[in-house]
Amino acid sequence: MRSRLMLAAFVAGAAALLAPTPASAVGGMELKSAQSALDSVSEKSATASCDDGTRVLGGGGFLEGGGRLVHFNRLQALGNTDDFVATAVEHGTYAGNWRVHAYAICGNAPAGLEYISFSAASGSADFKSATATCTGSRQLISAGARILNGDGQVIIDEFYPNAGLTSVTATGYEDETGFAGNWTILAYGVCANPLPGLELKSVPSAPVDSSDDAIGVACNGTKKVHGLGGMIDGGQGEVIYGGIYPSADLTQGVVVAIEEGNGQASNWWSRVYIICAT
Repeated sequence: MRSRLMLAAFVAGAAALLAPTPASAVGGMELKSAQSALDSVSEKSATASCDDGTRVLGGGGFLEGGGRLVHFNRLQALGNTDDFVATAVEHGTYAGNWRVHAYAICGNAPAGLEYISFSAASGSADFKSATATCTGSRQLISAGARILNGDGQVIIDEFYPNAGLTSVTATGYEDETGFAGNWTILAYGVCANPLPGLELKSVPSAPVDSSDDAIGVACNGTKKVHGLGGMIDGGQGEVIYGGIYPSADLTQGVVVAIEEGNGQASNWWSRVYIICAT
């Protein structure tokens, strides 16, 4: 009888160990910000840092000034330092002063937290794409992208989550004059074990035309923005992001897309993505 009781207790304990751990919300979420100097240096960065004990989950950036001749070439969550870095570069030469703002979405570490990346092969093709994928059963909670080399003549066109929130794809285009050298694009993502209420929300600009866009989308209910992404369709290296950033209370996300200095005669549209969870 005693052995049967011991066996039952063992089986019950083993079942408890094997049962999936219920998803838990990320606590302590807050938005941190930083800005670069306001000057005419041709490339500059801003790094927003999370408080000690919290982790960077995602983030974004905003360009102040630049006269349509400055664009982002890096928007990335740095898991090794818990910062979010936004870097921008002049597209050609801009004589005026400008600056870049960075925003970090911070919070307590969710279970299974990982930072992923994938780089396209370096070369001189005028378009490149890279996709980074979460491992195991983890799901994506934010997206990022970076252009390496390019000399200001390669534009981040899009970085967006797939519908299943398992991967992020980033694409880049050379501008209308092209770039003779080799360059590459990297896709970045932050993944975690499935969070409660995790969902992807997305809104396209309308109508499809050749005008600048500023579009936003809000999380449902009390959910918070954990990460953002953007898409420019039809820009072909002649439309740039003026900003991709969350609201201060982390309930909304905004994408600003503008035609670069020489304009884009064809019609185009943009899209904002946010990843929300409880």
